[in-house]
Amino acid sequence: MFKVTPNPPNKIDPEAADRALTHYLSPKHNHVERPGSDTSEAVNQNREDLLVTIHSIMDSAAATAYENADNLTGPHRKVAMGVVHLIELAQRMLNVLIEKEPPTAEA
Repeated sequence: MFKVTPNPPNKIDPEAADRALTHYLSPKHNHVERPGSDTSEAVNQNREDLLVTIHSIMDSAAATAYENADNLTGPHRKVAMGVVHLIELAQRMLNVLIEKEPPTAEA
């Protein structure tokens, strides 16, 4: 059988691995620039939209955790329900932020 990719080397050079990790974990590789986008400006301008989006994501996380907890028993269910309760607590805190957020005027 023909393989498109070769087998990995049997021994990895630790110095080469360190160089690769240093290169790819440097700050310039952690942030991908998109032409014409300033994320901090977008967050400041659309804070209300961002809060609503976060709330929606947390709703999905809560539903997923609850569904998972429903399919478990014993101590595993208790852990999953703990995650559900933590998400619900964070949602309540987020609701307070959303209620305090002054409405923005759409231009």
